[in-house]
Amino acid sequence: MIYRRNAIQEQAREERRRLLKLFSTPEALQVLADLEKRFETHLPVFQGKAGSYDPLDAMRRDAHREIFLMIRHQLELARQEATQNQEEQNG
Repeated sequence: MIYRRNAIQEQAREERRRLLKLFSTPEALQVLADLEKRFETHLPVFQGKAGSYDPLDAMRRDAHREIFLMIRHQLELARQEATQNQEEQNG
Protein backbone atom coordinates (compact mmCIF):
# COMPACT_ATOMS: atom_id res chain seq x y z
CA MET A 1 0.00 0.00 0.00
CA ILE A 2 1.33 3.44 -0.94
CA TYR A 3 0.88 6.22 1.61
CA ARG A 4 0.71 9.88 0.72
CA ARG A 5 3.41 11.99 2.25
CA ASN A 6 2.27 14.41 4.88
CA ALA A 7 1.99 17.92 3.39
CA ILE A 8 3.95 19.48 6.27
CA GLN A 9 6.74 16.93 5.88
CA GLU A 10 6.86 17.52 2.13
CA GLN A 11 7.06 21.28 2.69
CA ALA A 12 9.96 20.78 5.11
CA ARG A 13 11.75 18.58 2.55
CA GLU A 14 11.27 21.22 -0.14
CA GLU A 15 12.66 23.92 2.15
CA ARG A 16 15.70 21.70 2.86
CA ARG A 17 16.21 21.12 -0.88
CA ARG A 18 16.21 24.88 -1.49
CA LEU A 19 18.64 25.42 1.39
CA LEU A 20 20.95 22.73 0.00
CA LYS A 21 20.77 24.25 -3.48
CA LEU A 22 21.66 27.66 -2.02
CA PHE A 23 24.60 26.33 0.04
CA SER A 24 25.87 23.74 -2.44
CA THR A 25 28.97 25.68 -3.48
CA PRO A 26 32.25 26.04 -1.59
CA GLU A 27 31.80 29.82 -1.73
CA ALA A 28 28.40 29.65 -0.03
CA LEU A 29 29.75 27.36 2.68
CA GLN A 30 32.61 29.82 3.22
CA VAL A 31 30.10 32.65 3.64
CA LEU A 32 28.30 30.56 6.26
CA ALA A 33 31.60 29.91 8.06
CA ASP A 34 32.49 33.60 7.88
CA LEU A 35 29.15 34.55 9.42
CA GLU A 36 29.64 31.99 12.19
CA LYS A 37 33.01 33.55 12.90
CA ARG A 38 31.59 37.08 12.82
CA PHE A 39 28.85 36.17 15.30
CA GLU A 40 31.30 34.16 17.44
CA THR A 41 29.15 31.06 17.51
CA HIS A 42 32.22 28.99 18.42
CA LEU A 43 32.58 30.70 21.80
CA PRO A 44 30.79 29.61 24.97
CA VAL A 45 27.49 31.38 25.57
CA PHE A 46 28.54 32.60 29.00
CA GLN A 47 31.45 35.01 28.69
CA GLY A 48 33.08 37.00 31.48
CA LYS A 49 34.50 36.33 34.89
CA ALA A 50 33.35 33.30 36.88
CA GLY A 51 30.02 34.08 38.53
CA SER A 52 29.57 37.29 36.56
CA TYR A 53 28.24 37.56 33.02
CA ASP A 54 25.89 39.68 30.95
CA PRO A 55 22.66 37.70 30.55
CA LEU A 56 21.61 39.71 27.49
CA ASP A 57 24.94 38.98 25.80
CA ALA A 58 24.52 35.28 26.65
CA MET A 59 21.00 35.31 25.21
CA ARG A 60 22.20 37.01 22.01
CA ARG A 61 25.10 34.60 21.55
CA ASP A 62 22.85 31.59 22.16
CA ALA A 63 20.30 32.88 19.62
CA HIS A 64 23.01 33.35 16.98
CA ARG A 65 24.37 29.88 17.67
CA GLU A 66 20.90 28.33 17.40
CA ILE A 67 20.37 29.80 13.92
CA PHE A 68 23.62 28.35 12.60
CA LEU A 69 22.98 24.98 14.24
CA MET A 70 19.56 24.84 12.57
CA ILE A 71 21.01 25.72 9.14
CA ARG A 72 23.78 23.13 9.45
CA HIS A 73 21.33 20.47 10.66
CA GLN A 74 18.89 21.14 7.83
CA LEU A 75 21.73 20.97 5.29
CA GLU A 76 22.79 17.59 6.67
CA LEU A 77 19.21 16.27 6.49
CA ALA A 78 18.93 17.52 2.89
CA ARG A 79 22.17 15.74 1.94
CA GLN A 80 20.91 12.51 3.50
CA GLU A 81 17.60 12.80 1.66
CA ALA A 82 19.37 13.50 -1.64
CA THR A 83 21.59 10.46 -1.17
CA GLN A 84 18.59 8.31 -0.28
CA ASN A 85 16.68 9.55 -3.34
CA GLN A 86 19.63 8.75 -5.61
CA GLU A 87 19.90 5.25 -4.17
CA GLU A 88 16.17 4.68 -4.69
CA GLN A 89 16.37 5.88 -8.29
CA ASN A 90 19.40 3.70 -9.03
CA GLY A 91 17.55 0.87 -7.32
